[in-house]
Amino acid sequence: MLYGEISAMAKKKKEEIKKSDILITAIESVAAFVKKNLRSCIIGVIIFFLAAFSVYAYTFYEKKQDEKAQYILAQGIQSFDAYNLSGKKDALDSAEKIFQDVVNEKRGRLSIIAKLYLGKAYYSRGKIEEAKKIYGEVLAGSSNPETRSLAERALEHINKTAPKHQ
Repeated sequence: MLYGEISAMAKKKKEEIKKSDILITAIESVAAFVKKNLRSCIIGVIIFFLAAFSVYAYTFYEKKQDEKAQYILAQGIQSFDAYNLSGKKDALDSAEKIFQDVVNEKRGRLSIIAKLYLGKAYYSRGKIEEAKKIYGEVLAGSSNPETRSLAERALEHINKTAPKHQ
């Protein structure tokens, strides 16, 4: 009886070994499909690689644009600091133009930072309503609590000092 059970198990194992593996069957099916539709498969692979390359190129381009905007914003901040140190109007003009350019590029957080500095530049020039407007835009457009807090404090400061400043 024991021998019969062992023999039955051995036959069962042989049958399992003879059966095709799912992975091998799948590979054979794919190979047959590719042979049958070679031209379509080549076109599909080319389209896939073109799409992948396009996505890579776009992300590379966006990264370079962000780096460029960061560099320009840093120049604007330097100009604004130079104005604060020397009081030269041309440094403030340069800073204001740079901040406006960065805001117009709509680069997310960089634009919000540029708006905060643009508000400071407007306030320094005595353009109180423009400063209030730009800080209001930051409050409306930013979900970052720190940025919103900066805009709120700037508006409070303007509202406290505006009658003196005008």
